[in-house]
Amino acid sequence: MSASNVGRIEDATHAAIAARATNPAADVSALEAEIDRLVYALYGLTPAEIRIVEGG
Repeated sequence: MSASNVGRIEDATHAAIAARATNPAADVSALEAEIDRLVYALYGLTPAEIRIVEGG
């Protein structure tokens, strides 16, 4: 994974934390989905493995 992708994970994580700090009811689902996608790519998960992780 490139440094830019690690930076994207960090940025999305910081944004989600900041949003929830400002408003505990904030919808951060899009940020969480982006973090998940980047982490799945980091570990090279297949679609079948992703379904298992997501409980499907």
